[in-house]
Amino acid sequence: MIWPPKRLASGLLKTSRGGGDKANEWGAFGRGVEEVGVVRLALARFVYSLHMATTVFVTWVWLLPWPVAWWVGVFFIPVMILHWNIADVCILTTIEMALRGHPEAGSPEQGSFLVGLFGLFGIKITFETAYRLAYGMSYTSLGLCLLRLFVIG
Repeated sequence: MIWPPKRLASGLLKTSRGGGDKANEWGAFGRGVEEVGVVRLALARFVYSLHMATTVFVTWVWLLPWPVAWWVGVFFIPVMILHWNIADVCILTTIEMALRGHPEAGSPEQGSFLVGLFGLFGIKITFETAYRLAYGMSYTSLGLCLLRLFVIG
């Protein structure tokens, strides 16, 4: 695991949308049709929705009543964490940012999904906080899936 998270000279990951953060201008609904085209914007929004669904699933999979969902969590969450550690960025964020025409897509400077997500609700969090939340919730959810599979049932 990479800790502490890298501090970026560009300052793109300082705070959320409300604080004038340049990274979040590229987030969920920040870029318009005139800049990237209708198809690319629609695809970017689809990828963003998929990212949102993945985030909700990983966070709450352990609450689902089906053991198969817990098994999916047990296999998917470690693969996702391994991907984060190998790539240093999330593939879904990279795809979304590339579709939006972000010049830093594929690098840590592309922005943080969670910082942007919290920013949509007017909540400012730092990149470090987003990093801790992502890993903390992922490991917690993984542990709870394992608990439901092998202890609670």
